[in-house]
Amino acid sequence: METKQLSRDEKPSNGVPGLKYWRHDLLAGLQVSLLALPLSLGIALASGAPPVAAVMSAIIAGFVFPLLGGTYVTIGGPAVGLAPASLAGILILGGGNLDEGYPLFLVAVCLSGAIQVLLSRYDIGRLAMYFPSSVLQGMLMAIGVLIIIQQIPALFGHSDWSYTRDVSEALRRLPAQIMAPNIQVFSIGLIGLILLVILNSALLNKYPWVRAHSPLLVVVWGAVAGGVLHIPKENLISVPNNILAQGVQFPHFIAIWERPDLWFALFTTVVLLTLINATESLATIRAIDKIDPFKRRSDPNVTLRTVGVSTMLSGLAGGLMIIPGGIKSTANVFVGGKTLWANAYYAGFMALFLWFGTALINRIPITVLAALLIFIGWRLCAPVVFFRLWAIGREQILIAGACVIGTILTSSLLVGVLLGVVAKIVLLCRDVLMGLTFTPQFRAAQNETLQSAILASFKELFRDPIIRIGDGRTGPESVPVVTESGGHMKHPYKIYLSSVSCMNVMKLEERLNLLLAESQAQHTFLLIFRGYVVDHTAMEYVYYFKERCHEAGHRCVILGNERFVAHSKHALAYRVNQMRDSMAYV
Repeated sequence: METKQLSRDEKPSNGVPGLKYWRHDLLAGLQVSLLALPLSLGIALASGAPPVAAVMSAIIAGFVFPLLGGTYVTIGGPAVGLAPASLAGILILGGGNLDEGYPLFLVAVCLSGAIQVLLSRYDIGRLAMYFPSSVLQGMLMAIGVLIIIQQIPALFGHSDWSYTRDVSEALRRLPAQIMAPNIQVFSIGLIGLILLVILNSALLNKYPWVRAHSPLLVVVWGAVAGGVLHIPKENLISVPNNILAQGVQFPHFIAIWERPDLWFALFTTVVLLTLINATESLATIRAIDKIDPFKRRSDPNVTLRTVGVSTMLSGLAGGLMIIPGGIKSTANVFVGGKTLWANAYYAGFMALFLWFGTALINRIPITVLAALLIFIGWRLCAPVVFFRLWAIGREQILIAGACVIGTILTSSLLVGVLLGVVAKIVLLCRDVLMGLTFTPQFRAAQNETLQSAILASFKELFRDPIIRIGDGRTGPESVPVVTESGGHMKHPYKIYLSSVSCMNVMKLEERLNLLLAESQAQHTFLLIFRGYVVDHTAMEYVYYFKERCHEAGHRCVILGNERFVAHSKHALAYRVNQMRDSMAYV
């Protein structure tokens, strides 16, 4: 009831004005911290980092986010999506030794944060928001597979296993590790995994607070069961009592500078961390904006800057990469968080847990954290994700599959992502090329070659997709005029579009934003498709623009879909022009 009243009168803002919502944000911060503590410890385990590192990251992000802004209800901290990349970076920089590699890895964390701050100044935030969604989904599926493979030994109670960057080597080890479990420890982890499945099932949809706090409930189960069964210390989390003197590590800049043989490994680690961090961060804020009860819009570039500064400070203090967390942010919205100040309260509670609750933290069995990670990994790559992609279009499976298979075969997320991007570009070029070869202009040109056609298809993909803008008074796409309050009549904008895809949708956004900003009175926008292809990312943006028009009091109509064949019945499916002989641009 109170949220509805606020939505009518005002939208909570960040900064000093947002402090008046402290009661809501304080309560939300406490509940999010109870969820974030086990998640942070699990992320540290999956990353091959000290447990203190992830909690320190959460504390730093919590205090930086309210000061720098960019979003409204997202909660910053370490993320499980970066765990496989972090683990790979630590192993490669340390020559397979986690203890030696972690201080060197912190240098990569600092550099990645600095690069994100730099990129935010050049409007890269919006570009990352339109990273091919199929490639992003494939990357997340690959991350889920890697997490599951790496955490199975810990789930089965092995305390003498070691991480390996080689996925094939990890797979070869699994049969022997599965066949020789530590029964007591494994039983705790297995029951914890079953509890996670039950607590997050449709059976408990009426009790969303149970789902939101399921990680905490499972960790409590593990601590109690571990104490009753007296499991050995090597199977428990280990956090030093003196955090500052014994638990915090710092980046070894000088050691990296003196090791030119590590520079290429450092470069690839920084590139991968930055790519995953930027794309996942901005995909998260876009998703969280959709569930914000006040319909506030995050600024992608300011968010990227905030994430970059937080990451730099985290690396300098011995922490992990920072990202707006989807699980924590969703919980924050659910429990009534109103502004970014919820981050500060959450950070304060996390600090209290770390400094005064080490005795309790050290009772948590590693196996329940492994169960939590495996559950999260499964949700990233479960069959339901496959069917969701299939519903959008078969090409989504092809592109996402290229990411997953490439990652597993090469043990490199970066290679997997690059293969996914290449698959996306090849698919787009094929469809544009087929469209070009059927046009009368191309068939009439006797000197056209395959090379020139391919070049033309590339230009089509990356060109400004707006062919021209008309006033809409005439033409087959004309619609009834709109009456303004003053009695005058406004003809709609007719916006003719060529091929639109993730490769040029940012240019479309720039032009439409400018047009929308100049439209003071009510207008009708006609988006008329005239190109060869419209991909899923472009369709997502077009319908997002339609929603923005509605919120601003305008009208948006999408025309030309009858010319296209969609790859599925999904409203946002990839589509190809079927009327190739009539595709001369108007």
